[in-house]
Amino acid sequence: MTDFGYLLASTTACTLPRPWSEALAAAFADLYTWIHPARARAIDGRLRRIWSETGRPGSPPSPRETYRAFARAVLDFLAARPGKRPRVRLDDEARAILDQVRASGRPTVIVSGHFGPWEVALQWVAREVGSVHAIARAHRSRAVERFFAARRAAFGVRTLSGTRPASAALEKLRAGGWIAALADRGSRPRRATAPAAASGGLVPLDPAPLLLARRANAQILAGVAWRAPDGAVEVRFHPPFSLDIGMHEAEATLQRFFDAHVRAHPTQWFHWAGNAG
Repeated sequence: MTDFGYLLASTTACTLPRPWSEALAAAFADLYTWIHPARARAIDGRLRRIWSETGRPGSPPSPRETYRAFARAVLDFLAARPGKRPRVRLDDEARAILDQVRASGRPTVIVSGHFGPWEVALQWVAREVGSVHAIARAHRSRAVERFFAARRAAFGVRTLSGTRPASAALEKLRAGGWIAALADRGSRPRRATAPAAASGGLVPLDPAPLLLARRANAQILAGVAWRAPDGAVEVRFHPPFSLDIGMHEAEATLQRFFDAHVRAHPTQWFHWAGNAG
């Protein structure tokens, strides 16, 4: 899709009544599932593995549900308006963790994955803590990249996707800032880290965000988001930690946290690199 396509989609998402735009997004998701059977089979294999591991009754959901959830997450991002706060819910533990991290004043690397409405959740975090800089892999189209960067910037999320995003992120962290990164998709070929491979983990982890935090002496705040049945965005955080615990334990901590989330919300993980199992 070109930048014009995204502009048209954003205009449509903001103009149509929400039930209409959601129905349209679901239709596009169903069409994509139908015309990409190999990708649908990979998602189906992953859902079956999760269903088997968790011992849930009945059959696993259809891959179509994952693509529909992704379409809705994209719709949320395109339809978001700077003056309108998203409906976000935290339990008492998650709120206490965020308050603790914010009060510490330490540089922070927020580590997450392509879980549910991750873009909207990051927008909400930026409202809570101030401007956040996000490391993102640059789109092959410069025009599309500008579109996404502008959309994020409207909500206080600055995109670091230039020629040296890690250097820029390190500079922001050393100044006491907040950086956001997705651990399930790196700029290099995706692979499971050693702890993930050894444990048979679901979510492949890129260690780059952890390495960045170690260089900047920053704390790690792992977070996940999912769409609740009533439409609200649910957010959960893991208690913050530093790389003093060692890389192996840090990766294992992320692995356990992310895998538990994916098992709880299997249709809301948007990792397209084949069957992660």
